[in-house]
Amino acid sequence: MSVKEFIKSQVEQFASPITPEQFTELTETENSLIILEIPFKDYTLTEIARIVESNNVHVMALSVMPVAGGADLLVSLKLDADDPSAVLRSFERFNYRVVYYFMRKGEVTDTQQERLDELMYYLEM
Repeated sequence: MSVKEFIKSQVEQFASPITPEQFTELTETENSLIILEIPFKDYTLTEIARIVESNNVHVMALSVMPVAGGADLLVSLKLDADDPSAVLRSFERFNYRVVYYFMRKGEVTDTQQERLDELMYYLEM
């Protein structure tokens, strides 16, 4: 699975309506999605959870996929926050690379859409 396919599958799973069969996998408290790209040697789940929880947000689901021959990991975090901007700023402060984020409730600004378009262009290269 490529990076683009991973991001697409995570977004599709997150944004699609919930069927009764999927109810056990996805709760109503998951309101945002953040995907990080982390070098394998720097991956520490406790550090990621500490950053998220220091902003009074909880990790509801987590997926990890190796990329770039196993040198990097894509970490998908489903959070219970309507607005994860405080978490995003914290990741930025601790030098984590956020490759994608999504808010279930909220509006996508022009800047956010431009960044998403740039990411998708980069992934298609």
